[in-house]
Amino acid sequence: MTAMDDRLGHVVKSLEQELSGAKDAVLRPMGLTVPQYSALLVIAETPGISGAELARQCLVTPQTMTTVLGNLTVKGLIERRTVPGQGRAMETTITRTGKTLLARADKKVEEVEGLLSGQLSKADQATLRKLLEKCRAAFADGKGTFAQAEAPAAARPARKAPAKKVAATRPAKKAATKKTAARAKKK
Repeated sequence: MTAMDDRLGHVVKSLEQELSGAKDAVLRPMGLTVPQYSALLVIAETPGISGAELARQCLVTPQTMTTVLGNLTVKGLIERRTVPGQGRAMETTITRTGKTLLARADKKVEEVEGLLSGQLSKADQATLRKLLEKCRAAFADGKGTFAQAEAPAAARPARKAPAKKVAATRPAKKAATKKTAARAKKK
């Protein structure tokens, strides 16, 4: 056993990568990525969901979700419509083609997840869920985000000082000095 194997975070990350890789392997032949599959799953359960809420539920950034939604739209798996009176907000729904593909993909993903849950009894699965939620709570500030305010100053990234605009003024000063010197010679 290595020092990394003793680190709980490493074990959790390793499991997550194995699970994600296995899901990717069954989804790729269907032309889906894991984030696209997750988005389709949530959209099917929550028709009309906004992109921002979808990003939160799928655990990705809004920028990533914008890309995912664009790709799903191009593939004809979802439709997006503006919501009257809601500014730029758009509601998202799954198409018939999207539902058909999701049903096939979900069967494959459930098989993958079955490998994980098959290792544990129902009671152990419930215990694992409780323990993982307890671990997640250590990083949440009540809104599900990392509490950066509590991080020591040394752990925070250093801010760079704004660059001074010296370079742009130097050539102008040299030119002005040359003109002044040339005038002085004429006198």
